[in-house]
Amino acid sequence: MVLSDTFAQKLITAQQNLSQVQTSNSIENLNIDKPIVTIGSFDGVHRGHREVLRQLTDYARQTGGSSVVITFWPHPATVLGGCKQPGLLSTPNEKRQLMAETGIDWLITLPFTREFSQIEYDEFVSKYLVDKLHTNTLFVGYDNKVGRNGRGHFAEVESLAKRFGFNVRQLEMLASGAAPISSTAIRNLLSEGKVIESNQLLGRPYCLSGKVVSGNHIGTSLGFPTANLEPDPCKFVPGNGAYAIKAIVSNSEYIGMLNIGNRPTIGDNRQTIEAHLFNFSGNLYGQTIEVYFVDKIRDERQFASIDGLRAQLESDCKTVKGWFGI
Repeated sequence: MVLSDTFAQKLITAQQNLSQVQTSNSIENLNIDKPIVTIGSFDGVHRGHREVLRQLTDYARQTGGSSVVITFWPHPATVLGGCKQPGLLSTPNEKRQLMAETGIDWLITLPFTREFSQIEYDEFVSKYLVDKLHTNTLFVGYDNKVGRNGRGHFAEVESLAKRFGFNVRQLEMLASGAAPISSTAIRNLLSEGKVIESNQLLGRPYCLSGKVVSGNHIGTSLGFPTANLEPDPCKFVPGNGAYAIKAIVSNSEYIGMLNIGNRPTIGDNRQTIEAHLFNFSGNLYGQTIEVYFVDKIRDERQFASIDGLRAQLESDCKTVKGWFGI
């Protein structure tokens, strides 16, 4: 199935937007005209983030300033907690593209190290935001904190803004029901297989991209050849189960089904991510594909026989085609 003109145009527009954003891994010698700044991890660039960025870019246009986003890599939790990456909703490249869609002028990605994490909030404001960046206005999210151990709450930052002569604006929380929209909430929903709910908070289908690697060809023997996906190791993987998906392969769009799990019927304890694309023929090995999660159709389960597994796959295929009306 060839991409629709609308989808193809979205891809073209995304690349154009990306080329218009200026990026830097340092805050030194940037010479940005009238910086209107916000700071955060922005993992997933979800609806709450997009509202912050909408207000940031609108204000920058209205006041003749430049919209600037300061973010960090690696994720602060990796450095501060000494733990594995928390499972990111967006890789650095994905975040850059999603940020570009919002129309920001600058994306500054600062290296987050343990030494950097020890900077007190007043030093961060004076050294980075004032002396180096010459911030005109700082947009602060409802729960944003800056500096060592998050000691720089809005009241402290507001006091520093008055001392150093820049403006600060605090934004209200964007909620879904009573709960705030957050990256953590989205991860929890994806872990539970609540794809529709997580996509509502993201504002788009959740995407998992990766290289297709060789498998053991069991799907092919069952009549359902699969692409075995190897995603970026930092990327969050939804909970085990079978899903309805859309996939992008070489600028073509396919509908399909995907299984995440340990294949208990076969006795394989390794987690695999296997996508079966309807109406696709060809060799995908070594290619990078993008998978968009539409809905979860069932939990992972163990079958009494290979024939039972084949029958379930046939049923899953009918379910997914019915979901898409094909």
